[in-house]
Amino acid sequence: MQQQEWKFGTHQIRHEQQDVLVAVFSGLLNLEDMKRAVEIYSSVAKAGPYFMIADIGNSQLQAEARRYLSDNSKPEWFKGCVYVGADMVQQTFGKVISLGMFLTGKTEFKTEFVKTMDEARAWVEQQRRSNVRKSG
Repeated sequence: MQQQEWKFGTHQIRHEQQDVLVAVFSGLLNLEDMKRAVEIYSSVAKAGPYFMIADIGNSQLQAEARRYLSDNSKPEWFKGCVYVGADMVQQTFGKVISLGMFLTGKTEFKTEFVKTMDEARAWVEQQRRSNVRKSG
């Protein structure tokens, strides 16, 4: 698969592997930015669910963008989500989104918070190995 990349404002999203999407958000994420991000998430999900790695340590999410993400993301798009560099407020929001995904019918929606991109990639690999053991 050829790597795809989208840039909008100060943000970047890369589809790195069949089942890994990496988003690097920098600065303020407004409603228009979030609409674009959710559009990309949805488009990528047409090929199947994926792991989301979201580097949010240098970003801030406006309230209306947060609501849009919560209201328009679908749990079936994701195998799990790992947030890189999240502060306490961002971690709380990430947990709320995960709970919402769980309550909308997905039996399991894993979310993790790490400090570095290397830790995020290691978490994805661990989830893959865990899923192989469960299905094998």
